[in-house]
Parts: sequence; structure tokens; C-alpha cells
Amino acid sequence: MSSAITCEWQIVPEGSGKKPTGISLAEDGTGLLRKLNHRDYFVLLDDAGDTMTSVGFSGWLFEKLGSVPGRLVLAVGGPFGVTPLVRERADMKISLSAMTLPHEMCLLILFEQIYRAITIERGGRYHH
Repeated sequence: MSSAITCEWQIVPEGSGKKPTGISLAEDGTGLLRKLNHRDYFVLLDDAGDTMTSVGFSGWLFEKLGSVPGRLVLAVGGPFGVTPLVRERADMKISLSAMTLPHEMCLLILFEQIYRAITIERGGRYHH
């Protein structure tokens, strides 16, 4: 398998409320779930998820990219989290840190780890 991968970044607009109401979270969850199909392998970034080293993540990422029937979808929740329905749909949960991080920071860390995973797969010097 080639170690080149195609990534697409999609933003699901936040619900209509600014506060963590059940309605705004449900709107966020519905928007996210609408973007998934049954063949997608859906991974939720969650502080209670499984932890991996960067090398472990690289191996996991390329194994999944070669084996899932649909897309590999990694999602970061909004500032107030995700609904139980989104949690239930997740095929896996991965933690970037046991600490609570702003969702924008999670995206940055996730993108860096994907880049790192590619360089590990290619044998590059970025991960030393």
C-alpha cells in the first residue's frame, strides 16, 4: 500500500444555541451522523478513549486505511461534546490526552499526528 493518503476536512456547523442545550447538541449530532454512511469506520476523539503511541497510531491508521470498506472518519466534538447517539455510532474512541483540550487544539494535534504517522510509515526523519 502506498503511504500517501487523501484527507478531507469537513466542519459540521454548530447547533443554533451557544449554550450546551439538548437541542443544540442534538442538532450537532444529527449533522455529523448525516455525513456518515454504514460502510464508514467512525472514530470519535474522546478523552476517555483508547490511547496509542505515535508509532502505534501510525500502524493502526494504515491498517484501517487498508481494511475498512468505506471511509475512515475521525471526528472531534464541539465545545460542549457530542450526543449519546454520536457516541453509540462510534466504532472506536481514541484519546489524544487524558486532559480536556479545546476542540480546535484537538484538530491541530490530530493533523500533526496524521502527518507524523505518514512519515513513520515512509521511514522519514520527522519522527525521531
